[in-house]
Amino acid sequence: MKNISKILKTIGIIFLFLASISLYSQTNKKDFQVDGGNYPFPKNDAQHPCISIEEYEVLNKEVGENLRKLHLEDRVNRNSLTTSLNWPLQTASGFTQCSYHFIGAYVDQNTATTAIQDYDCGTNTYDGHHGTDIAIWPYSFYKMDNNQIEVVAAAAGTIIQKADGNFDRNCSSNTLTANSIIIQHADGTYALYWHMKKNSVTTKNVGQTVAAGEYLGIVGSSGSASGPHLHFEIWSGNTNTTYKDPYSGSCNLLNVNSWWASQKPHTDPAIMKVSVNTTDNIMPGCPTTETPNESDVYVIPFQGDGLPAGYAKFYVFLREIPANSLLTMRILNPNGTAFSSWTYTVPTLNKISYWGFSKLLPTTDGNYIFDATYNGQTCSKSFTITHSLGINDVTTADSFNIFPNPTSDEFSLSVYSLESKTYTYCLSNITGQIIETDKITINNHKWEKSFLISSLSKGIYFLTLNDSNSQIVKKIIKN
Repeated sequence: MKNISKILKTIGIIFLFLASISLYSQTNKKDFQVDGGNYPFPKNDAQHPCISIEEYEVLNKEVGENLRKLHLEDRVNRNSLTTSLNWPLQTASGFTQCSYHFIGAYVDQNTATTAIQDYDCGTNTYDGHHGTDIAIWPYSFYKMDNNQIEVVAAAAGTIIQKADGNFDRNCSSNTLTANSIIIQHADGTYALYWHMKKNSVTTKNVGQTVAAGEYLGIVGSSGSASGPHLHFEIWSGNTNTTYKDPYSGSCNLLNVNSWWASQKPHTDPAIMKVSVNTTDNIMPGCPTTETPNESDVYVIPFQGDGLPAGYAKFYVFLREIPANSLLTMRILNPNGTAFSSWTYTVPTLNKISYWGFSKLLPTTDGNYIFDATYNGQTCSKSFTITHSLGINDVTTADSFNIFPNPTSDEFSLSVYSLESKTYTYCLSNITGQIIETDKITINNHKWEKSFLISSLSKGIYFLTLNDSNSQIVKKIIKN
């Protein structure tokens, strides 16, 4: 009997050990679930250029006519210092991101129609390209729709050409007019700013001056554009045949010196952005606006659509990071210690790429930081964990009833035994985004309403009913 007891005890220990291994493996699998990869951005090419030959001909004529009308050729100071260019983009006030751009194409230095070469002897260009394409990412159309990246004057000068009011959600070559501006500098050189957002171009008119760094417009996708980007082009004279390359490099055959006040590197590996997401982001491609699904606040208990309970999605967005590079990621507690950390080896070199990790959220209230580091460069994002909605006076009265709950496509709100007066109801998601809100008047202490939510993602929602003195909050679970 003693031997049998020992055997059973041993079997029990083995079972518990195997069960713990199985549980750890399942947790580990969830905790290191990763998706993403290369982002195949659309790009102009020789058959679909940013500015066609026909458009250049129209521009040359328009610029010449405007110069004569304004007598600007007589004012050019050929002895002035060569124009020094600042970066022609900036983030809008209140918007921050570790980095927001990548170079889709440089000036083509090879005049042969069967070969390409950029200023650094690379191939980041397309045949016959006369400018620098500066694309914005991630969520380029979301950035455009929300006016997050501004085009600014790289140098002071006079407006020679301006176009606005044109369609701005193009994805390929076309004959549509771009929203644009051309500025003549004091030394007689010109800068072209192309593809801007509709109705975003400066209200200043042809003949008026702008200062270096002054707002010109919003990055868009107007004209012959493959997606939101700025086509930035430099001329030494008043026609496109005088185009130059602002970058200095061993294969720049157009000009010796750099025109940039501070030239950025040809290849610039970086973590562009990190984010904490309630579920997978949605990037449908040009011209549809992306859905980031990001949040700064997570109410515990948290259930993200398509994620294990208590998990969120942690994203990193990369630019030109070499294959086999190591990324180190951390979730930092409010006191700066690590709540969790992990590493990931980038499998291949891509122009731009993104990687998403399903990770367990902290459950202690406080302000946390998610950061990612590559080659000593760190990009971070703060987020908050809370168990409350930040409501001063919350009433969970029986007089406020929701059914069915959980639900899949609709629910009804029934209010009774409440004081007859005006209230405001608000349906919101777990990030605080308002889905529906309105004022109602309750008569005879009763009120009912049905809500259709079939189009909403699975997860937790909140319905709030409030007046000037109190709030009633109910949680709704959508399956």
